[in-house]
Amino acid sequence: MSALINQPFPAKDMSFQYISIGPEDFAEKHGACKMPQTVAWDKFIKENKTVVITGAPAAFSPTCSISHVPGYIAYADELVQDKEVDQILVLTVDSPFALQAWAKDLGVKDTTHLKFVSDAGAQFVKSIGFELPVGNGVNWSGRWAIVVKDGIVTYAAKEENPATDVTVSSVESVLAHL
Repeated sequence: MSALINQPFPAKDMSFQYISIGPEDFAEKHGACKMPQTVAWDKFIKENKTVVITGAPAAFSPTCSISHVPGYIAYADELVQDKEVDQILVLTVDSPFALQAWAKDLGVKDTTHLKFVSDAGAQFVKSIGFELPVGNGVNWSGRWAIVVKDGIVTYAAKEENPATDVTVSSVESVLAHL
């Protein structure tokens, strides 16, 4: 069991970035993205009653793109409508530009409730102990899931083998803990 459970969400003085996606982003093909928005974690958690966050090692990587993140996309409506989740975040240490491209590639057409967020530098994932060291001092995010209700972590688990496992971080596991 994670030491994060039953504790306040631990991201004081940290932020994440994301690029919103809406219908206007599909109207015209052009190579440029919008500029990223920077969001303070404490403000974001305070503004949303229930937040699901799942960490993934890298945008466009095989396990992330085939079996991990597509589950969150497929169950987004159930999470939001039936389980009353305010926000679903897919977090990696990739740039927000790569994350927007990945989200669009996976079929995300609106980021009102489902955001692909960047923890560039791995500050947040290192602070919770969910980083994945890949050599030469570089850290990616491991594969994990956290549920936050009213600012308190109610579920937190990371995969033992983040390269291939999608068990405790799966949308089905999160659904079972909501």
